[in-house]
Amino acid sequence: MAGEQNGIQEFVGSLELEKDVSAQVFKTALKGAIKDRAIIYYCIWKKLKEMYPDVDADRVLREASWDFGLVKGAQIARKIGGTDKNPGEVLKGQTSKGGMLVFEQEITEMSDDRAVKLFHACPHVEAFKELGASKEEIRALCRDMLCWGDYGTFAPFPGVRLEWPTTLADGEDLPCAMTLTRK
Repeated sequence: MAGEQNGIQEFVGSLELEKDVSAQVFKTALKGAIKDRAIIYYCIWKKLKEMYPDVDADRVLREASWDFGLVKGAQIARKIGGTDKNPGEVLKGQTSKGGMLVFEQEITEMSDDRAVKLFHACPHVEAFKELGASKEEIRALCRDMLCWGDYGTFAPFPGVRLEWPTTLADGEDLPCAMTLTRK
């Protein structure tokens, strides 16, 4: 038993939990978590289609994504002090260090009338590809289901409209272009 305890302590000590992590270690860990979220999303979608072919699996995931987005939108509204905000303010509230690193985001516009953030990488798309999803499935998963989480996120802000003129799921060599405009 003492040998086992020493082994446990040695292993846990080797993780260096008390030490700060580098940006790269943080990015790698967060990217893995986001990919895991995409994997469970994909598995649920495939299993719904297999087990319940009469159920519209796309709609179930689209609606669940919307609800997830509403929760995230309420969090952002609390963070930035309300829902009566312009596109630039909302983009600031929605943007995080983790998101900037993992999605390789680039903010190209940020004003009272328009805000644009480009995503040059996407752990969701990477995970779907690794799982063997077809280009059509990836596009559907992103455009028809996952993006509804983003639409839900911005729904609490009546003065802001979200559009995705391009996404990495479109199969072209274009980034996702999260575009917020004043309504």
